[in-house]
Amino acid sequence: MKKKIPLKRVTAAAAAIATAGLLSAGANTAAAATPPGDTSARACGYYETRDTAYYGHCGRGKVIIKIELDWTTDVRYWCVGPGERRLGSTDDIDYAVYVGTC
Repeated sequence: MKKKIPLKRVTAAAAAIATAGLLSAGANTAAAATPPGDTSARACGYYETRDTAYYGHCGRGKVIIKIELDWTTDVRYWCVGPGERRLGSTDDIDYAVYVGTC
């Protein structure tokens, strides 16, 4: 016979999981909303502000990034140096990722 779990315990566990998910989503949103002029919390890798996509290269030297475009299977490859690089509008850019050195 299966052991019954009280509904109150299941509800509390579900609420805890949902809260943890919201807290982690809030942390990601806060990092993505950092204004471009604020260098104190700038991200490494791909990130977005409200309407602009960026790639932050925090290492040394130049790297190749693959930029995936929205609404298409097309990709672009850019060679970028250290620092922040504006990729374009978030309406056009889906994601960008490091693929090697250039």
